[in-house]
Amino acid sequence: MESTTPDDGDSRRKRRRQFSVRASDAATPPGEFGSMRPGVAKGSSSFVGSGSGIYFVRAVQSAFARNYSQSSHAIDDDLVPGEDDHLHVQNPSGSLWNSEEVCFIPASQPIVSVSFDDLVRWSQSFFNNWHPLFPFLHAPSILGLFERIATHGVQSLCTVEAITVRSVLSMSVADRRQMPRDDLTLIPSNLVFSTIDEAISSLTPVIMQPSTLSGLQALVAIQVFLISMLRLNAASRIGGLIVRITFHLGLHRCPSRFKQFTLADADMRRRLFWAIYSLERYLSQSLGLPLDLKDDDVDVCYPDNELHDIQVNEEGNGQPLHDPRLLLLPSFLARHGKIKGLILELRHKCANNRTASPDEVSYVDAEISKWWNEAQDLLEPDYINDAAGEDPDGGQAPCLLKETHKLLVIVQKHESRILLNRPVITSGYDTSLFAAAMQKCIGASKQIVSKVYLHLHEGMNQVGSRDGKIQNPLFWPGFTWCIWMSGLILLYAASEGYYSIEIAQREAGRCIKILETLSLRGNFWPGACASALIDLQKALGNKLSNGTFEQHAGLQSRTKEMRTSTDALNSIHRQKVRLRNSETGTAQDTGGASVSPRAPNPDFQPHGSPRAYQGNGETPSTNNSIPPHLRSPQGAMAFSFQQNETSTMEPNSAPGGVAWPMLSGPTYQMGDQFNGLDDIFQLMDASYQISEQMYEPGDMAQF
Repeated sequence: MESTTPDDGDSRRKRRRQFSVRASDAATPPGEFGSMRPGVAKGSSSFVGSGSGIYFVRAVQSAFARNYSQSSHAIDDDLVPGEDDHLHVQNPSGSLWNSEEVCFIPASQPIVSVSFDDLVRWSQSFFNNWHPLFPFLHAPSILGLFERIATHGVQSLCTVEAITVRSVLSMSVADRRQMPRDDLTLIPSNLVFSTIDEAISSLTPVIMQPSTLSGLQALVAIQVFLISMLRLNAASRIGGLIVRITFHLGLHRCPSRFKQFTLADADMRRRLFWAIYSLERYLSQSLGLPLDLKDDDVDVCYPDNELHDIQVNEEGNGQPLHDPRLLLLPSFLARHGKIKGLILELRHKCANNRTASPDEVSYVDAEISKWWNEAQDLLEPDYINDAAGEDPDGGQAPCLLKETHKLLVIVQKHESRILLNRPVITSGYDTSLFAAAMQKCIGASKQIVSKVYLHLHEGMNQVGSRDGKIQNPLFWPGFTWCIWMSGLILLYAASEGYYSIEIAQREAGRCIKILETLSLRGNFWPGACASALIDLQKALGNKLSNGTFEQHAGLQSRTKEMRTSTDALNSIHRQKVRLRNSETGTAQDTGGASVSPRAPNPDFQPHGSPRAYQGNGETPSTNNSIPPHLRSPQGAMAFSFQQNETSTMEPNSAPGGVAWPMLSGPTYQMGDQFNGLDDIFQLMDASYQISEQMYEPGDMAQF
């Protein structure tokens, strides 16, 4: 081997760095790649795109591959969160709810009397949490349906009306799993969807009829319900139908251009369209799929910024239809959806069509900054209150943004930074661009973890919660993805020497605590992510103790391995090998990475909670099963959210030195045991045991 002096080495490294920057800028834009897998049915296939983050997960897998223990192999490189098509459901006809959540009505007693006040109280969670984000329904009309149900029973509703009401109430019941239980009244089972299959099959009468606005609203209601339950494949399929009906009804054209629409009609059409648009962007990014709604095909103005001449409505009498502040939040969410679409088109197009020039990247980055500068004004109480002036009592009108919605806006900004820069750090090229992107991802991840952690801490202190339930829950499923991705980024950055190992371990511990709280909703996904981060924490410690930690080393070689693995993954031979291995339980081919054979994780132990996820000896009443090849020999598991005060990674404290309340809530049946990070992308189902919450009718009832 030829020897060089230190000066020669430094000079060569500088020359290589300068050359690599120019090459990456001009010829090889950083990118991630999707995955083609065998489908559930024989001869079929399924695809997950790079926008979902699957390629980055493989990068982390490769970085930690040599430091996993023999009993855990941390990352599944096949599936992504929400791919419910790959779940083998043994008992699809079983109910989603249990006797503590709903009152089961026998078939011989279809008529149950309920009061209007009960219906309002049961639905308030939907109007507090989901309706401000996606105002695709007319709240007064829903209240009118409640009056009919209270007077004449649910059988008085037509099919479309019944679908809408059941979707609203089902989401409200699910939301209350994360909230303190104050109301012991149970909702009748005939007012909610008992199973996911029942929700999907209820669409048949709608699609057999000509397209109508009310029918489209019912479809969107079911789609939002599926998203809230992390059934993203099903929601995406319905989304394709929704987009076509959107075109049939002309919702992609601004209603203010057409005289036949009244102000109320135009307002509802705009609200419905932008809700569909925002949901489509979320699903496209989550599953890594191409966009269904192209911005070039849309000329609908944002709800708070009408650019076309508004037609005069004689019935309006110059009065606004509703408080204009109510449309600010969905407008900002729609604008963020547009930015997310720009990132997907920039970073995740077909590899042959990617031309991510520095100018294009700068443009998207500027759009993020512009959106955030305006969003900061939205978050300021004085700004949003000035839109409506003073209230009749002489004081300022209260801010209508809930704390959870404020948090969502903040997290969306940092999520965009991660989506834009993550492909650069996944590419592995050790350049100044890589270093800059890494630091941006680190900063965004730290902010996400810090803001969400503080929100939960303050929420639990406000209600004196000891089980993680708060009045402003983290209902949006995107919170789980952001926390999970942030934890991965921080641990990965620490393993490559770009971030402090000690601080990364601390932040990962916070991610685990947050995910434990999110598990109150009853899904496998947050709990599986927590288990994954625990494995990665251990792997990072092993990497340091084994002497395999090298600052800024090994990135390019791992990238080559990953690219080779991706090419092979797309071949029929690799698909057959993976399918055969998964059926026999042998180690999977990971495309050249040296990894240990997969083995079941003996138990799910959240950080700082030894043995917290132990079985209780009871037979789980779950109807959502894990694929057979993923089941643990130890069978079904139940876990409770309880933390040990003697955490090994981080003191049991929150910002400001206040003790973090121990999560000692009820036990949730989780079904079959899962295999650490191996199965995190597949575990999206669980039995649901939720709590009731008493609500007061709010301002959204007029929206």
